[in-house]
Amino acid sequence: MLTTPQVELIQRSFASAVSSRDDLVIYFYQSLFDKAPAVRGMFADDIAPQAKMLGSTLQFAVQKLDNIEALIEPLRALGAKHAGYGAEAAHYTVVADVLVSCLEEAVGPSWTQDHSKAWTDALNLIATTMLEGAAQSPVDEAPKPH
Repeated sequence: MLTTPQVELIQRSFASAVSSRDDLVIYFYQSLFDKAPAVRGMFADDIAPQAKMLGSTLQFAVQKLDNIEALIEPLRALGAKHAGYGAEAAHYTVVADVLVSCLEEAVGPSWTQDHSKAWTDALNLIATTMLEGAAQSPVDEAPKPH
């Protein structure tokens, strides 16, 4: 469970990252594909629509971190959807690592180990919840790019 100071730190650092880097989500995808090129095929060639969806999802999650119960069902549904794209547990770790790195770069010198810990704890919670949804989802067809 996240502490109130962690939630506040995440919310402030996310606002700072977005304001300092308006291409944060596109940059995240570029970094993800550099670090894990094998996942590139899980995405459409034009990443812009996906980046917009991820940006909205991140905004929603960051706003709701102080009310985790409001996130559980949407995250489980998202996890079930991602299972259909071929997402595996190992992908969540790579995504979290890349996202934390991109946020750290966007926030700049004010980033601390407390930021890293708070974001890692939050992303682990999000991944666990999404994986619960994925486990409950039947995967009937081949993965398709999103």
